[in-house]
Amino acid sequence: MPNRKALYLILLTLAIIAAILAGIIWYQQKQEMKVVFFDVGQGDSILIEQGSNQILIDGGPDGKKVMEKLGEYVPFWDRNIEVVIATHPDEDHIDGLIDVMENYNIGEIIDNGADVDSQVYKKYQDVISQKNINRIEGKSGMEIKLADNTKLSILSPDGTQDKNNPKDTNLSSIVSKLTFGENSFLFTGDFPTEGEQDLFSKNIDLRARVLKVAHHGSKYATSDEFLDKVNPQEAVISVGKNNRYGHPAEDVISRLEAHKINIKRTDVSGDIEYQF
Repeated sequence: MPNRKALYLILLTLAIIAAILAGIIWYQQKQEMKVVFFDVGQGDSILIEQGSNQILIDGGPDGKKVMEKLGEYVPFWDRNIEVVIATHPDEDHIDGLIDVMENYNIGEIIDNGADVDSQVYKKYQDVISQKNINRIEGKSGMEIKLADNTKLSILSPDGTQDKNNPKDTNLSSIVSKLTFGENSFLFTGDFPTEGEQDLFSKNIDLRARVLKVAHHGSKYATSDEFLDKVNPQEAVISVGKNNRYGHPAEDVISRLEAHKINIKRTDVSGDIEYQF
């Protein structure tokens, strides 16, 4: 009888291991595209996932919060994030990335190359150095390919912005566009209105089905002309509930409504997920 019980236990263990391995193989081979705008309070954090490949854009202001979100959407056995993008060095975009870099294997990190004087940014740099993470300065023209029909293109900055001016880090935010078949997303960081004309002058195709509204809906971003160029069906505003900045601004909401764009907000809906 003891031998039979031991045999059953061994068979059960093997079955569990086989099920886990089957799940891992299925997960790695699937081509479903997922884009999730995390509800991280007053900040930005966006997960792009296709199969076992992930891109994380920004980490929000709280490491604990973004780690919880990754735990919900990324399988426990996958401890690799292929690409991390820090759009610019503001605390509400990079603070959470420190915990992510400490707990995941990061393939490479792309940022705008800015150098600002803050304790959070110093810690961010220290972790990159300690973990020996490949760091790349993101500039227009760069492309990240997830699969044959999926790419993330960096549209800005182009290297002419004063990236080291602490009062102007928003202007050098990394702006990127994800295309997956006929679907497209435009991610804008905290990109302000004064930078929009530069994008227009380069004849860049800004059209996207979904727009991540810049700077949490600040009145200093997302002009009418910009909305005309992007022509989105939906707009996502990543913003904290009852935040002290008054985001999103009523002017921005009015502009989005005038363009008949469906508005989604993390402070109202929590995580906002798209699957294709």
